[in-house]
Amino acid sequence: MAAEPSPAAASAVEDLETLPLDSSYSSAPATDPLLRPPASPSAASAAAGGDHDPFVIDDDFLVDEEDDDDVGPPAPTAIPLVAAAARAPEFARIAVSDPKKHAEPTSGAAGVIPGSGSYFSYLITTRVGEAEVRVRRRFRDVVALADRLAAAHRGLFIPARPDKSVVEGQVMQRHDFVNQRCSALQRYLRRLAAHPVVGHSPDLRTFLTEPGAIPAFEGEQPRYWTTTLSSAAPSTPAKAGRDLFGMFKGLKQTVVNGMVATKPPPVEEETDTEFLAHKARFQDLQQQLTTTSQQAEALVKARDDLRTTTAHLGMTLIKLAKFEREQATCSPQRRRAADINNFGSSVVKFSRSQAKLNSEIVKHLGSIHEYLEMMISVHHAFTDRSNALHHVQSLSADLFFLHTRAEKLESVSSRSRSIDQEWTRHQKLGGLKETISATEAAKSHALKEYENIKENNTIEIKRFDKDRRRDFVQMLKGFIVNQVSYSDHYANMWAKVADETKVYAKRSN
Repeated sequence: MAAEPSPAAASAVEDLETLPLDSSYSSAPATDPLLRPPASPSAASAAAGGDHDPFVIDDDFLVDEEDDDDVGPPAPTAIPLVAAAARAPEFARIAVSDPKKHAEPTSGAAGVIPGSGSYFSYLITTRVGEAEVRVRRRFRDVVALADRLAAAHRGLFIPARPDKSVVEGQVMQRHDFVNQRCSALQRYLRRLAAHPVVGHSPDLRTFLTEPGAIPAFEGEQPRYWTTTLSSAAPSTPAKAGRDLFGMFKGLKQTVVNGMVATKPPPVEEETDTEFLAHKARFQDLQQQLTTTSQQAEALVKARDDLRTTTAHLGMTLIKLAKFEREQATCSPQRRRAADINNFGSSVVKFSRSQAKLNSEIVKHLGSIHEYLEMMISVHHAFTDRSNALHHVQSLSADLFFLHTRAEKLESVSSRSRSIDQEWTRHQKLGGLKETISATEAAKSHALKEYENIKENNTIEIKRFDKDRRRDFVQMLKGFIVNQVSYSDHYANMWAKVADETKVYAKRSN
């Protein structure tokens, strides 16, 4: 079958290209639509496919598996969920696999909990240029990496690492926790590698290419963000219908957990009106993404219910055809049973095609999931800025207090004081001046850090908006192309059934 979309699908793409979407950058929330394509969009492509549910019927009335190619139209090109950076990524491919359980000696109460004396390591395979590097890491190394990146790149929208669930970790084997952890870690590392700044970080390179354990972060613990495991489930086509929209179910709780997990920023006096407008706009965007995610979940669920009902109808028709054939006493009855069986087979194929379409819908609407999860990283970067400003203000207050004390000591008259008192005053004044000098140096460093975070925020906001507009337009394009392609396929399928059963229409007329 041809690998190109139908003419109607191509026409839909052309029509979408002519939409009057402004591509200019604007910081005003009221004039910032969610969808603005760039001047020359470029998107990576990946083959898209899907599995279908098997329908087991009597051997004489099985749906012809050789006709599975007719279940759906050619799969359109998949759209990446998060835009690739303009700078070429340093790591071409990252894969996490082969989890292995290791014994870890424990002592005290920790050994009472089953499984607490063991841990899992994961094989991380990274392609760097033409070479492939394999290292083993445990989750503790991932935590250390996240801490280092959060401390080294404050103000950037750093992807959130998967969370470590102690309770679920005790029942890893029963609930396939390890395999889900593999998928979550792979997705996390790939997102780090795709970041234009973090992807070229020495810490990330060491993690991916250097053997041996990663030393724990020894500086001040940064406020990194985590995501729940449910949000990082693999986005493979579902084998069970309910799994199609499972990726949306835990999303709201994921964002809530991420927001609560970090200490709220201190009260600051931000005077940058442009930043405050961006901050309010991102809050509105988060609310819109939350609502849209809920609607996407409802859409996928409704379509999956339709697929299930259609599949049951097809199987019932096939069983009816079997009954008719067994009771047939003449050739017209046997022909009618064969026609019913063909019709039931078409209905089953239609349900399978719906399953594939649903998996494609989940892939495209997954952009909503991705960006809602990224709002955690945005909130984190803004918290870095608030804390940095608060630190500068605290140092300014300390300097004011120190200068006030120094002025009071200098204003004390030495005529009415003894030599010892004057010597004590001189020592105190000297100590205050040293403290003032050190505090001024700390304030200067804090100001530089604050300005650096502000600059990172500005760069990341522009990058986020540009990538979001491109990804959302690509999401709509992919969704529309899928709908048109599958609609044409459904029309051809039912036209074939109508042609095969037109004799009954003539008889009724």
